Amino acid sequence: MDALEQEVKSWIAEALGEEPVEVSVWAQDDDFIQLLLRLSDRVAIVDLSTEGGEVIEEDSLIIRLNQWQQPNSIQTRRMSDGFVRIRHRSNEILLAPRVSQSPDWASKLLETWLKDMRGDSHIPKTRQQRLSSLKRTRDRVEKLLDQANLSDINDEVRYVEFRLDSADYKLAGDQFNYSSSEE
Repeated sequence: MDALEQEVKSWIAEALGEEPVEVSVWAQDDDFIQLLLRLSDRVAIVDLSTEGGEVIEEDSLIIRLNQWQQPNSIQTRRMSDGFVRIRHRSNEILLAPRVSQSPDWASKLLETWLKDMRGDSHIPKTRQQRLSSLKRTRDRVEKLLDQANLSDINDEVRYVEFRLDSADYKLAGDQFNYSSSEE
């Protein structure tokens, strides 16, 4: 694994032109690695695959400090297939499913890095900014709760159970005598 780590570090230095200040691994397997990187003037999300010891870039999303205007502009969403989409402006990247980390964790980490680069981390928020932040958090939680709502799935399960019961009944129909018995 040390050889792979060295290959990835070499790829980052060559492709992005500098050593990262911080690195966070989103997902890693035998043939791929997805990283969140903090560089001197930008953050990056890279999806790399490895073939025969060679590192290949599958996809990336780079957010430069001068392109990032405001907090909460990096959007994350867990897709129905489990993948996580991270979006900034019109650019996006899909990351591997990872249940142990909330999708919001990635956007918060990236935005924290960008705030630190800009020097915003120690500037106190006004009352209106705190209220806006709380409202955004509330809206995000409501969306997550709506996505987690299982009523549609429960309806589908009941429908499938009904269909199975109906099929069982029809298949068993040959064994039962429904006509009135003659005596």
